[in-house]
Amino acid sequence: MAAFPEQGALGGQDEFPACETGFFTWDIIANILYGDGAIAEIFGLDPAETAKGLPLESYVARIHPEDQPGAARTIHDTILTQEPEHQSYRARRADGAFHQVMVFGRCFRDKNGVPSLYGGIAFPLPEETPAATPLLDHCLAAYDIAVREGNMAVADHILGALMDMDWKSVGCSRPN
Repeated sequence: MAAFPEQGALGGQDEFPACETGFFTWDIIANILYGDGAIAEIFGLDPAETAKGLPLESYVARIHPEDQPGAARTIHDTILTQEPEHQSYRARRADGAFHQVMVFGRCFRDKNGVPSLYGGIAFPLPEETPAATPLLDHCLAAYDIAVREGNMAVADHILGALMDMDWKSVGCSRPN
């Protein structure tokens, strides 16, 4: 049986080093969103603080002001409907520059039906218009249709295909 490291064994290091796709969990009741190193990088936040958890407002403040109302509306609708969401918006990096990101998320309720957790993934979209943009656009459109029609099995397969895509072949210049 493998032993787990003691709490705090990593010291001040980020327990979740940066990678291309970031993972997050938002504790809705406590209003604390926990993210890995990639989430910190995507939103230009400190990795150690992000891993320990920050209020949702810390992330919303990093979304381009023109994109904030739509992002907030999508999150709100996802909490109400429990339907998975995906959206794209501009997020501010640590250097102050904005970049386009894609976010997939879903709200979960506790045993009493109260919205409690919101989990998801985020990843940066290519900076340049890639040659294969139509494929990405069509996959995302198919995902939207599957979700709207309530066919979650198909939506899950499309999401899997999106995650399996070789982003470098569609123009992503970020390292893995």
